[in-house]
Amino acid sequence: MKLTSILSPLGAPGMGAPGTNSESAGLGRMAPVRRSRPALQAMMMERLPDPPPLDRVKDVVDISQEASFVLAASQYDPHHMAPNELYEMAGMLRQAGAIGAADYALLLRGPQGDGYRLADPEAPRDMIADWQMRLASHMDRPNLGAIGADTRALNVLGRVAAAREQF
Repeated sequence: MKLTSILSPLGAPGMGAPGTNSESAGLGRMAPVRRSRPALQAMMMERLPDPPPLDRVKDVVDISQEASFVLAASQYDPHHMAPNELYEMAGMLRQAGAIGAADYALLLRGPQGDGYRLADPEAPRDMIADWQMRLASHMDRPNLGAIGADTRALNVLGRVAAAREQF
């Protein structure tokens, strides 16, 4: 049985009745199916990243939030840190985008809210213990705003301390 005899009842274009010359009907002259040029170019543009501008002198490298905390942990110990080091660490995390402006301002104010004005700025302290004491005092009198701020500061310091313990 010939293929043309099977397909002829279906009325396939270019297929004549059995025994007719199918090449004369255009079947043999059909080229393989190809994608159009615009569709091919659009597909290629989706895959390739944009090249950097030619006028850029320096490369820009963005690091993840977690990498920022690991980098801070390699330089600072929240359990043994001077207030000046806390300010430097907060600035580094803010610049890297690991913490927002609210967390940055919170860490600069310190647990007393005055930026450690009364303390020696070079004397090491246990920053996590200071913030935990502040949290405990705010838990005694229900101040939800202060409890939230204390928890946010402890979250930042705790992430640095946890990354430090992995070394």
